[in-house]
Amino acid sequence: MFRVRGFLVAGLASALASACMANRAVRPPVASVFVIGGIHQAHEQAKKYTYERMGELGDHLRPDVLLVEAEQKFLDDGSDSGMPRDFATFMVPSARRRGVPIVGIDWWDEEKGRRWEELQQQAFSDPELAVDAALIGGMFQLLDAYFVESDFEEINAAEITALWEAKSELKYAVYRRHPAYRFLAAFERERNDHMADNILAALAHHPDKRALVAVGIDHKYYLERELRRRGVRVLTVAEVMAEWWR
Repeated sequence: MFRVRGFLVAGLASALASACMANRAVRPPVASVFVIGGIHQAHEQAKKYTYERMGELGDHLRPDVLLVEAEQKFLDDGSDSGMPRDFATFMVPSARRRGVPIVGIDWWDEEKGRRWEELQQQAFSDPELAVDAALIGGMFQLLDAYFVESDFEEINAAEITALWEAKSELKYAVYRRHPAYRFLAAFERERNDHMADNILAALAHHPDKRALVAVGIDHKYYLERELRRRGVRVLTVAEVMAEWWR
């Protein structure tokens, strides 16, 4: 009986292995995502990573779908309202000319947004935050100076993303220590979480496609981390250059 049962188990295992191999053979390629970080107004001073360069990068990477930092309603009405110039100037028009689907993945709440803007101004001038603000501001200035001299590969590298994450998480830790400013950290996290949800929804509508996620660099580390946590294959700069570049 034991031997027969063993043969049955072995036979079932062999059949399952064959089925799995067959499934792998016919399974379509997995969708891949690359998150490109724009540097907003800093593009105007950049020697290499200019607005025009952002458009060229879109042409070189040739994604199947472009997911951009914009609210979908403003893409639908054709106004592109609120879309950062990083993408509105060259990247999005180029994608439209090529017929690439464009999806808005940003989220914004007007009432909360106004409160966020007011609290940010208050935080900048709060003497209780002065020491921490000087440290965070100094980190930002160093990165901003680095962006002026650097190009796509360096600015979007994992090491720079990690530095940006450290700066941002320090800022949130400071806000959370001060009850008056906890809303700032909560609102920015809420926005990032909505953006991650919108990306996943877009990927579900465009399965097995190469998706370029174009957002301000402040969002890059969080979205990459959250998408990976949810099982999405997020490419590094080296991987996207090897797999997408044309």
